[in-house]
Amino acid sequence: MVTALLILSLGGSVLLPALGPAGARGSRVIGGKAALPHSWPFIASIQMDGQHFCGGFLVWPKWVMTAAHCPIPRRNPSVRVVLGAHRLEQPEESQQVFGVEESIAHPLYDPRTVDNDIRLLRLNGSATLNKYVKRIRLPSPHIDLKPGTVCLVLGWGDISNYGERPEQLMETDTAIVKRSLCRTLWRGRVSANMLCGASRNATLRGVCAGDSGGPLVFKRKVYGIVSFSGERCGDRRYPDVYTKISNYIDWVHLIVLKHRHPEGQQKHNPGPGAAKGPGAGRLRGPAGGPRHRSGLEAPRRAGKGWDTRAPPPAPGALTVDGN
Repeated sequence: MVTALLILSLGGSVLLPALGPAGARGSRVIGGKAALPHSWPFIASIQMDGQHFCGGFLVWPKWVMTAAHCPIPRRNPSVRVVLGAHRLEQPEESQQVFGVEESIAHPLYDPRTVDNDIRLLRLNGSATLNKYVKRIRLPSPHIDLKPGTVCLVLGWGDISNYGERPEQLMETDTAIVKRSLCRTLWRGRVSANMLCGASRNATLRGVCAGDSGGPLVFKRKVYGIVSFSGERCGDRRYPDVYTKISNYIDWVHLIVLKHRHPEGQQKHNPGPGAAKGPGAGRLRGPAGGPRHRSGLEAPRRAGKGWDTRAPPPAPGALTVDGN
């Protein structure tokens, strides 16, 4: 099997075609199912010229988190962030549409190693929080998920290895893989800033093209950002790889506070996650460059206890766990 990395957007020069028949037509997300409409109200669709190419999720009314490898320019009228959606190709009264005022990738994001693959988008308006649009909580700093933990991943990405796109938001479960094992399977190409997930059995199950930037969810908090996977979507021999959000909590708060207060007024220690990365292995696949799961290249066609509160008003009062 060829093991090139798959950058999970639908765009960018690094998106490679599938190398052979894999997966069954009609499968979901890869191996999942259609989500109950509006059951995940924090999910965001990031679109260019009306076409979905990356996922994201609402962390505060003006802020969406996604992957750094998703090429999202700021103040570009062709780019929009859609909240409250279920079916992207149908008009829905629940949808709220925003432009991107600021697009901030982590300063140490490395497109070669795909380390520090996290980006914050400041919307050009505040989302109205309701039953269709809610924020999701972030984890506590530097917390890890134990191997075997079953999480959920969501997205509007391909539902088979043939480039099929879904008509609605899809979901599937994935089990956390021990990082040392994942690093071995990926021949050293997994850093301490990453989480790995794979199908619990031989079923092809996981993320695919167009799922980049989407959330890895466990117990109503988001722990990971969809980053990259193997050439064949859902193949557990090459686990899906996610950015480990808990390593970036200080950096996230630094960015949000910086845009809420005049330059120099708010002092905040960015922490080691913003000062320097914990290090990463090389991420170049044996058959070529990284393959993410975002979606700009080759346009194939275009309640639950989530936190509804606005960001805390006082400096330094930003919370990661909703408490």
